[in-house]
Amino acid sequence: MSGSVLLRGRDRTRFWRFLFINLVFLVLWPPIFGIAGWSMKFDFGLPLFGWLVAIAIYSYPLCAPSALVAGLIHAVAAIKFGQNSVWVPIATAGVGALVAIVVIALPFDKDVFRAPTESYAIFLFALLMASLICWRLTRSFARSV
Repeated sequence: MSGSVLLRGRDRTRFWRFLFINLVFLVLWPPIFGIAGWSMKFDFGLPLFGWLVAIAIYSYPLCAPSALVAGLIHAVAAIKFGQNSVWVPIATAGVGALVAIVVIALPFDKDVFRAPTESYAIFLFALLMASLICWRLTRSFARSV
């Protein structure tokens, strides 16, 4: 029996909305965060197109866990609880920044809480930009059917 037979009517639309919201976050969150974070941290002027592509590609391994957490938070808040306010992406950016710092700092230092606060502030702002953009793109799917 296939999975689509088990899901009927409203549950099927909830499943596809949940899946699409998470897919948007997994595809768009890492490059937005990578480009915004790189330009805020290093700011060598306007980077070349090749550098933008390289930053977007290499941001996927580092930002995929925070993108997955953010997508799950947004999808659960929108579909299960019916919350689609601007406070959801703001809270998600804070949680995503914590996850991103843990993913980036953990291989180098076992005490993650000694990470510089400037890194958290840069991550928080870059992830807030990514969260707001992805939230705006998925608002139509987050509304109840």
